[in-house]
Amino acid sequence: MENLNPDNIVIPFRVSARTARLIGRENVATSKGAIIELVKNAYDADSKVCIVYFDNKYSSILNEIDEEHFNGLLNLGVSEEQLNIVYKRNDEGDYIIDAELEEEKKLAFKNIISEFSALYIIDFGEGMTQNIIREHWMTIGTDNKANDIFTKNGRVKSGAKGIGRFALDKLGGRCEMTTIFNSNPNVHNPDTDINGELTNFTGYNWLVNWEDFEGDFKTIDKVGAILKGLKSNSIKEELLKKIPEIDLSKIESEKEFKFGTILKITNLRDNWEDYFVEQVFNDLEVLVPPKEVGDFEIFLFSSLIKSKYGEVLGSVCDDFDYKLVAIADDNQNVQIKIFRNEYAVELIPNDFFEREAMQKPNYQKSDFIKGYWEKSITFSELLKGYKDIDVDNTFNNIGLFRFSFYFLKRQSNSIDTKKFFTRGFMSNNRKDWLNKFGGVKLVRDNFRVRPYGEVNNVAFDWLGLGSRKTQSPASVAKKEGGYKVEPDNVAGAVNISRLTNVDFEDKSSREGLQENKTFRIFTLLLTQIIAEFEKDRAYIAREMSDYDDIKYGPERDREKAEKLKNEILAKSRAKKEASANNPTPLSDNNSQETESEKEKEILASELDRKEEEIEKLKEEQKMLRALASSGIVLASFSHDLSKLNDMLAIRTDRLRNLLVDKIIESDYDNTEDRKNPFKLIERIKLQDVKIQNWLNFSLGATRKDKRTRRQLSFKPYFTNYKNDWLTVLNEKGIDYDLSEVEEVNMRVFEIDLDSIFNNLLVNSIDAFIISKENRPRQIKVKINQNTKNLVIDYIDNGPGLSKDITEPEKIFEPLFTTRRNLYTGEEEGTGLGMWLIKSIVNENDGNIQLLYPEVGFGLRITFPIKYNK
Repeated sequence: MENLNPDNIVIPFRVSARTARLIGRENVATSKGAIIELVKNAYDADSKVCIVYFDNKYSSILNEIDEEHFNGLLNLGVSEEQLNIVYKRNDEGDYIIDAELEEEKKLAFKNIISEFSALYIIDFGEGMTQNIIREHWMTIGTDNKANDIFTKNGRVKSGAKGIGRFALDKLGGRCEMTTIFNSNPNVHNPDTDINGELTNFTGYNWLVNWEDFEGDFKTIDKVGAILKGLKSNSIKEELLKKIPEIDLSKIESEKEFKFGTILKITNLRDNWEDYFVEQVFNDLEVLVPPKEVGDFEIFLFSSLIKSKYGEVLGSVCDDFDYKLVAIADDNQNVQIKIFRNEYAVELIPNDFFEREAMQKPNYQKSDFIKGYWEKSITFSELLKGYKDIDVDNTFNNIGLFRFSFYFLKRQSNSIDTKKFFTRGFMSNNRKDWLNKFGGVKLVRDNFRVRPYGEVNNVAFDWLGLGSRKTQSPASVAKKEGGYKVEPDNVAGAVNISRLTNVDFEDKSSREGLQENKTFRIFTLLLTQIIAEFEKDRAYIAREMSDYDDIKYGPERDREKAEKLKNEILAKSRAKKEASANNPTPLSDNNSQETESEKEKEILASELDRKEEEIEKLKEEQKMLRALASSGIVLASFSHDLSKLNDMLAIRTDRLRNLLVDKIIESDYDNTEDRKNPFKLIERIKLQDVKIQNWLNFSLGATRKDKRTRRQLSFKPYFTNYKNDWLTVLNEKGIDYDLSEVEEVNMRVFEIDLDSIFNNLLVNSIDAFIISKENRPRQIKVKINQNTKNLVIDYIDNGPGLSKDITEPEKIFEPLFTTRRNLYTGEEEGTGLGMWLIKSIVNENDGNIQLLYPEVGFGLRITFPIKYNK
């Protein structure tokens, strides 16, 4: 290795003192976030308790104060003259704020008393030795928590970035830390000073002024904190010196108060009047998990109103319509348990459970009485098709998690209550609870990861449930399906851990996780788990709605109307025939009855006409369906099309003729094709022909004659069909075998056949593209006829249905797709192709069933023989 030039010198990096502000005051988004970071430090110190204490008694301008409060301000140094400007004494001896006090004087007084406020964060954990203060607390970005994951008592440490202590700068200009450490050798190594000598201190007082970090050209190594040794008996002794009035009797889980740390923050940057303290208390209720999650309690007190606050308890949801619990293991299996609490089972008639649809597992009366059902499913079954395209094995990076999900209706009405047999609830209570605790939270090692699921925050709906609902706004009982839950009606928590979800890294701002590929796929898995609840609720609602329609609703009325219409029209026709055979005028006695009969006949005829209009609308629907099918085709092969030009057929010939007038073609005989203009023109001409073929195919898809039901011969139809697709088939290397298409006729809309086979071919091509098998690509269409049916078999030798599809018949449901984006995992297919095929077959009284060839995908369509006439 060559020696470096002796003139070269190494220049070390220098860190500006402003760095403390950048990673503290300017990096931590809110004061609420800063408080949470410091509470996490208490948890990581193995404390059972954390106290957030606002000493704001003398820092707020109150409308009325007593003499004790007045004298307290005097003792703090506020002049009596200044107090008399703001307050006037009444006859009862109290002091009332001057109603005519000018805003300028009020602001001046507020600035004076704001200096008396302080914020304390207190824990009773293991405390800190001098060595820990020097090596860890005073080291920016220390990795001790990242490498030493567990606390002495086995907790998983919530911090990892090593910048949490700079949250202090977000809260105030000065901080004083008092810490008494546990000298037990199982907790701390012996306390040593900067020279490695043993000390006889039991704790330390640490003081920093964050304003010292300001100034031009000041580097961070020039700024320090003051450290003073203490010989105190307990942290309780130090705490009572600072806050004599604090009441520790409410803290039952901690008795000794021997060790721990007190952070006192002054020169506060925020106004902590009671209104804002109450907001912090409410936020902490939402930000911390329920008490039963772990052995860690949080208390909040305020010196201004001593009796108002106390222990911060996370909320437990016990009034819900549905609850889902999903537990994922390290083998990518998910155990899902769904609790139904929406229905008043005792009110559901027995004959509802006798319906054929309610004989399925999990939907029988015994399942409703039990109140829940369970299923096991894999990641790849939840995100069907993604594993086939993911070369990075992203599923392996997700790890274990637990997902608790709650659905709560905000309101109901008497009609729905009767129709869906739902139980009653207090809507106002639910609204209040959801407004405060709603949203799906992300919890890591017993602490919320902000701001996911936070009310009134842009990340409230981080799972995108609102977007799903907008794209599919179907009601829960819609027969075609498509129900999606609203984000305002849900709550829940996703529990992860630093130990098992190592790919989920914090942002430096501590506001959320880094949104890498693993995190995006994880969110999609969660929405697919939610879809299991949606399918269950929608299935029951559809059956209840159908049951109500048949027993009470418009279904029965329509049947009666149809029957009555047919009877009236039959009588009318019979009467006309009788009148033609015996034209005797009616008597006056029957005139009124005849008039009534005529009105009935008019109504029946109008109903008949409406039915004809509906049939015409159905015909239009067929055209729209074909257009949708063409849209799928064009979208799938849009990369094969470029800018269109009316002169596609002749533009290359014109260009060639212009060149021939100027240059001689033979001059390029020995030139590479890529540099030969004539060869390039030929290549462009071939591309133009390809574009023309595509245009001819797409523009001919909805030809008028295809929208007319006529006798169609399959052999010439498929010959033309194959020619239309020949360019694509050749390009993709696909053999489209029609050798077993018999000479069979069928009376059918040609556009319906186009929709069926275009969608099948598009799916086959997509399957061939993602296939990992290297074999010739083949599609075979077989058509034959027996005494009862015309049978069409469609088979390809692609990869077949994804093994993740456990219920193959679901491919015929609308919006079902396994086509996904490789990087985001999001669905890319429309999910309409197979649904369109099934709809067309059903409309023609046919039947469709999946075939299971040894290799590939197969489908059999049968039409009754009547359609060949």
